[in-house]
Amino acid sequence: MIGLVAVPAFSTTAAANSPGSRPAWKQELFATPGPLDPSEQGNQAPFGDGAGNVGTNVRVNAPQKPAPDGFLGRSETTIAVADDGLHMVAGWNDAQGFCGPPFGAACTPQTPSGLSGYGFSADGGATWTDGGAPDPALGFASVGFPVFTRGDPWLAADADGHTFLYANLAVRGDTGEDLGVSVHRGAFARGSFSWQDVRVFNSPNGANDFYDKEAIATDSQDAANAVVSLTNFQALCGIAQNGFGQIEVWRTRDGGNTWLGPAIAGPEQADSVANCGNAGTLQQSSVPVFGPNGEVFVTWQVGPTFSLDGVPSTNAAIFAARSLNGGKTFGAPVKVADINSMRQDSPVGYNRARINDHPRIAVLTGGDHDGRVLVAFPSANVPTSSPGTAQNLVSVNLFLSFSDDSGVTWSKPKPIAGSVPANGVKRFWPVVTVSPGDASVNVVYYESLEQAVPGAPACNIAIGGGLRRVGPAHSLVNTILARSKDGGRTFGDPVTVSSVTSDWCAGTTNIRPNFGDYIGATTVGTTTFAVWADSRETILIGGTPRNVVDVFFAPVGEGQ
Repeated sequence: MIGLVAVPAFSTTAAANSPGSRPAWKQELFATPGPLDPSEQGNQAPFGDGAGNVGTNVRVNAPQKPAPDGFLGRSETTIAVADDGLHMVAGWNDAQGFCGPPFGAACTPQTPSGLSGYGFSADGGATWTDGGAPDPALGFASVGFPVFTRGDPWLAADADGHTFLYANLAVRGDTGEDLGVSVHRGAFARGSFSWQDVRVFNSPNGANDFYDKEAIATDSQDAANAVVSLTNFQALCGIAQNGFGQIEVWRTRDGGNTWLGPAIAGPEQADSVANCGNAGTLQQSSVPVFGPNGEVFVTWQVGPTFSLDGVPSTNAAIFAARSLNGGKTFGAPVKVADINSMRQDSPVGYNRARINDHPRIAVLTGGDHDGRVLVAFPSANVPTSSPGTAQNLVSVNLFLSFSDDSGVTWSKPKPIAGSVPANGVKRFWPVVTVSPGDASVNVVYYESLEQAVPGAPACNIAIGGGLRRVGPAHSLVNTILARSKDGGRTFGDPVTVSSVTSDWCAGTTNIRPNFGDYIGATTVGTTTFAVWADSRETILIGGTPRNVVDVFFAPVGEGQ
């Protein structure tokens, strides 16, 4: 692959004891994107009848260029769509943000530059304009210095459908100093889109804590209300950023002009506190949503549990917490379900040695199931303890639980798309969305067939730390949608959204993770709009065609 420079993937500036000496396995808890080390360069399923018709697959980002003219990799996708179904904004991790200041890779930055790219469409997704990244210079008006997006992109549109909010991790564009979370606000005008301003917020403990994996949600009943949930890897026993994750929530009551918080939705686990963060239970990958009466629900993964030498347990759980005052305070977390963690069971083409058990959440409004809270999540067929360096082929399925009493109790989890064999099929990164006013529930997800490809070389993936995952199996990935018309009790036959299968072992990229940590979807009316990372297209690198990882979009609905 292409030669590049290595830069840190987390904050190392702290007032307490420096986190720089933490073991590598502890650094891996942080989910921020990072560039690859120089040494690491190197078929559509039948439609079902349950989810409607699939529209044309469209590439969202501009054509990519290899170093030194650019940097390869566009993944970890998100989307927000106005009520008219025409005006939409997509976001993604953009590897070209590593080029130039503040991270210093020897390649040409995009204009404007940032690690969180975006694109917009005013014609329902038929065509897209790549906008680069939100301009760091917008930060001068609000905080007095440039605000440079740091990845973990998450989009939402306000209740009026006029203002789009874009949450990301952020650093100073001039010094690289960690800023915590940024939220940009933007709007369409005469068919074009622009970001208008930015706000930032960080832990009151400053660099002693590290914010990660933020997600934003807006209140469909009130354009003034929005919340951001996140993971705080906080200082414990005077050791900066050494916790295993506390789930916190910030809120706005004025449309994103000011942000209040943090409220604690998921306190640091007791075992982590008792061990000063040197052993304990991970909490990560939170997602918020508003209920029909201004309630705020947050879901996240709890686990695995790590020993003092960094060995993870095979189990984890999905939890949720509820706020009845718009995110100001939260009740005690409630377990949604126990799961077998995917952490050591990632797709063989994923370029990390671990993967998160990312849940997603939605709330039905109107109809017979008004107020039903839905949580979708993955679980491996059996506990998996093999190292992430191995090709672990244990299958993973997706499940959905719901609550009809505002998150107090939860239904027994049911599979979303039928059973999977013992090995060879992984379903993961579900996105659950709902159709306002009825009982339709839509789940977009990845499905990977983990199998050998006749005539193809072994899958050979650099996973960091000088390690590689090598074996005969490839990750043959499609984006799928399953739809329920009875509030999530049963699902129709899934449909394949992606028109071409991606071989994750073939994608050439300059970023870790190569396909991100999640995908994006939203539903407006009866149409679900999906965005995902996809490696179908090629560019010439040294005269040889190489697959690259792009952002693709498609609508799924009755009229497509």
